[in-house]
Amino acid sequence: MQMVLRGLVVSGFLFTAACATTQKAPVGSGESVAAQTAEVSSIPEAPTKIEESEVSSEIVEENEVKPYQSSFGEVALDYNQHVEVWIKYFQGRGRPHMDRYLARSTRYLPMMKQVLRENGLPEELVYVSLIESGFSPGAHSRANAVGYWQFIRATGRRYGLNVDPFIDERRDPVLSTRAAAAYFKTLYGLFGSWHLALASYNTGENRVKRMVTKYYTRDFWELIKKRRSLPTETKQYVPKFIAAALIAKDPAKYGFTQIEYSDPLSYDTVALTSPISLTKLANNLSVDVDEMKLLNPKFRSDFVPISRGSETVVRIPVGRGSDAQAALSLSVTTQPKVLNAENYYYKIRRGDNLSTVARKNRTTVSRLRRLNNLSNRTLLRVGMTLRVPDHGGAGVNNVTEEDAQTGSVGPAPAAVPAVETRSLDFHVVRRGDNISAISAKYGVPVDELLRLNKLTSRSVIRRGQKVRLRAEPSPKSASPSRRNRSIALSQFKSHSASLAQLPRRRAHQVAGQDRRHVVRRGETLYDVSKRYGIALNRLARANGRGISYRVMAGEKLVIPE
Repeated sequence: MQMVLRGLVVSGFLFTAACATTQKAPVGSGESVAAQTAEVSSIPEAPTKIEESEVSSEIVEENEVKPYQSSFGEVALDYNQHVEVWIKYFQGRGRPHMDRYLARSTRYLPMMKQVLRENGLPEELVYVSLIESGFSPGAHSRANAVGYWQFIRATGRRYGLNVDPFIDERRDPVLSTRAAAAYFKTLYGLFGSWHLALASYNTGENRVKRMVTKYYTRDFWELIKKRRSLPTETKQYVPKFIAAALIAKDPAKYGFTQIEYSDPLSYDTVALTSPISLTKLANNLSVDVDEMKLLNPKFRSDFVPISRGSETVVRIPVGRGSDAQAALSLSVTTQPKVLNAENYYYKIRRGDNLSTVARKNRTTVSRLRRLNNLSNRTLLRVGMTLRVPDHGGAGVNNVTEEDAQTGSVGPAPAAVPAVETRSLDFHVVRRGDNISAISAKYGVPVDELLRLNKLTSRSVIRRGQKVRLRAEPSPKSASPSRRNRSIALSQFKSHSASLAQLPRRRAHQVAGQDRRHVVRRGETLYDVSKRYGIALNRLARANGRGISYRVMAGEKLVIPE
């Protein structure tokens, strides 16, 4: 029998806590500071596993009204010219972002504050998630940091967050907050200052540790006065955090009076005994698929696997627990043969080229070119950022039929193809979609999508709109009738003499106007033109393309006589 547990269910207005500050620690004499900096010598051990239990709604409701004092002191929300700059930014040019972040914040703040309370940490630290991700599970930075708290993969794993082809726990609001709490305790134990701990959260412990030792101070405001002490982004990070915290604690005071706040996160949980499909489960429970995926953001795709050595639970809307057992039995599925890979970013280093980047990220050169709209003549520059497919850091060795024919069976994720887009005619636009995202998802170039849908680079697509992914089949490309096939066969026989005189590789070309070539992995339009001995511009014209068009694996090209 399935076990159903109640998750987080809270209500009430969130921004009522008073702002508590503490005095900054004095710098002291040179000798005492030297003794303090001597303590900043090693990073405490990180936990290897985090608690996986859900946050109880009853405990959240009880603790919301209770007074609380952090065991690690409070974060000093100093107001100075650095903070004022960021408050004016959020009130001006950054107001649309802050409006959106505040509206979304009420969904997660009660649960996150409870996790921080359980660890004895200051509640103000929840606003790190506000400036890092805007409380979005899908936030993804150019440094490949992911989730609410923007963990890179190495730090996430260091603090017990699992990242694999099916699950990314950096996107789970409960698990990632527990990991962030453990990380905060490590940083505070290292520096004894919340301002330095926050700076370390942005740029890393070792950089801050070197600067503290070099300049003999643990005063962040003194440290940022030094010209080359910390990166510019880090110098702005703490003031930005303080500005966001001050605004979030009292939005009306800073002019944010018309925010439509989200309802607090609420759900039931149900334990799995077999792998399921989230879409099937949503349909069987008669709930919206997007809502089901929003409750379970840690699952990277529709497939929900069974975890090894621990119980796997899925969050479902409140009140649907009684239907869970029947719904789960109808939602069982098997592991997909093809994984729809996500993308992340890789920064070009000295000595890199497309081949080395593809090898490092276990993909192919042609796939890198498609993802980044690169031509054969594009030069890579040091510092340039490329999008590369992300399979969770653990390859899945799926071999396609094409791999078997060409003998190109290699390490994943090069052997993990994207979704077979050529079998799809349309994509229905969802919330957050844009042409670039659709292009990356289906491997169709942006310029082709624009042409197929008669759009311009400034066109806006709307939710529910159908975006065409491939051209409509022309009458010429339809399957010929029996009479047409007989005519084609007779024409082929009549040309047998001339065929014998042609090179062997071109012998199959002159069978008629409807010849097709199926593009293989890594082929370009130029490769196809050389293979059939046809001028590149003629091949491009026959297919209604430009000579710089990037063909896709599986695409069918017309080969003219």
